[in-house]
Amino acid sequence: MNNKGNLTTGILIGVGVSIGAYYLYSKNKSKINDFLRSQGIHIPESNDKDFERMDLEELVSTKEHIEDLIAEMEQKLKEEQKDSKEQKDSKEK
Repeated sequence: MNNKGNLTTGILIGVGVSIGAYYLYSKNKSKINDFLRSQGIHIPESNDKDFERMDLEELVSTKEHIEDLIAEMEQKLKEEQKDSKEQKDSKEK
C-alpha cells in the first residue's frame, strides 16, 4: 500500500515540476530560444504572429497566403471527392 502512495506522490511532483517548467519557459521563451540557438541547437522560428503590430503590407501578405492555402485544400478535397465518386461508380458497373 505504501508503494501506491509513493507512486502517487512521485506522479504529482512530476506533474507539478513540468507545469512549473512550462510556465517559466513560456514567460521567457524568446530568451531561452536565443540561448539554445547560440549553443547550436536548432529551434524552429515560431509562427506566432501579433497581428495587431503588423503593418498593412504584412497583413495583406498573410491574408493572401491563407487564401492560397484554403484554395489548395479545397482543390485537393474536390479531387478526392471526384476520385472517390469515380471509384464508387466503377464498382457499381
